[in-house]
Amino acid sequence: MSQSINPVPVTLLSGFLGSGKTTLLNRMLSECGNMKLALLVNDVGEINVDAALVRTQLKELDDSATKMVELSNGCICCSITGDLADSVDELVKTSGADHIVIEASGVAEPTQVLQAFYSPDLFGKSVADIAPINALVTVIDASLFFKEWKRIHSSDTTSGLIRPTEEQPVFELMVEQIECADFVILNKKDLISEEEGTQLIGIVAGLNSRAECLLVSQSNTDIPRILNSRSFKMEDTIGAPRWMQELENESKGSGRFQPSEAGGSLMNPGGKTSSNKESEPDFTQKYGLKTFIYRSRIPFKAGKFSPFLEKNHPGLLRAKGFAWIAERAEQVALVSIAGDVNRCDFIGDWWATRFEKGQVKRDQFPEEVERSWQDPFGDRRQEIVFIGIGMDEATLRSELDACLLQSEDFS
Repeated sequence: MSQSINPVPVTLLSGFLGSGKTTLLNRMLSECGNMKLALLVNDVGEINVDAALVRTQLKELDDSATKMVELSNGCICCSITGDLADSVDELVKTSGADHIVIEASGVAEPTQVLQAFYSPDLFGKSVADIAPINALVTVIDASLFFKEWKRIHSSDTTSGLIRPTEEQPVFELMVEQIECADFVILNKKDLISEEEGTQLIGIVAGLNSRAECLLVSQSNTDIPRILNSRSFKMEDTIGAPRWMQELENESKGSGRFQPSEAGGSLMNPGGKTSSNKESEPDFTQKYGLKTFIYRSRIPFKAGKFSPFLEKNHPGLLRAKGFAWIAERAEQVALVSIAGDVNRCDFIGDWWATRFEKGQVKRDQFPEEVERSWQDPFGDRRQEIVFIGIGMDEATLRSELDACLLQSEDFS
């Protein structure tokens, strides 16, 4: 019989290059009290610069008992997920640590890192069984983020459509790292004004109202509170992005669409989501935040919808949801807008398409598909959440209506 292993909690640090992740990790080493940490530092380059910086800190602390693993030449959210799982497993078994801190590479997407923790092995066990996630912490360079926000909404900015194979732009990456965080640390507050800091907090709240947002300098924050927070909950974190919450909350009121309790969905493969609304402030009044859902049962004309995506929409922060494109009517389009970065990826067939082809029967439909079903369209629809600060909802709705297939398009 194998020896029982006590679980060791894991805190994951994410953030773009230069945001202050390594500074935060060094603070954790020196300010964690009696807690013994084990470290895993990832860099995409052949030389792990962050690991070298951490080693310097370890020497200064004379902490020879701290065990550190370096993962280089690949990102832990994609090319070296197996190495990540093996390294965490080894740290749990051999380091004697009370806590493991993972500093992900600057281009890592936290939700993909989670897959390495929760993917079962041949025996049905996962890394999360022995290394449960304590918290997902995203460090943001407040000055860079605000400069990008202002650039995106300047009058001469144009948007660009990004293909899946292309490199992910910085602003989109920062948005996605914020959306799944338990803690968002807005670092370098000394480089922005008080007014800009307030606006940034509002932007973060607009993207992820569940996260605790901290505006700091030099990554100076309450380390023990983060390490002991136990704030990560899979269902809450996966459902934290505000665009998901808006769809879920409206569905509870209207009954038009609600994620299935049992199965996954196109937006949430893991299953149910959870909204944390009890203590949420009124973001509309406090920060000027607006949200709305655009719905239609008429397909978009690709030649009209593409220019809409490429256009700059003042105040628009985030948009995400399903789209039905006339030229590829059988397939679900997943639309994503983050600042001036736009994606429209086709992710599979509508259930209506599969039903019409005889590939599935009606009694095989997930509950959410039944709730979104409307004859004669089935589940084909436009359902896109828009989030912004000072955005013009009426204009956006009018422009989207103009993208719908019209009778003259058949002439």
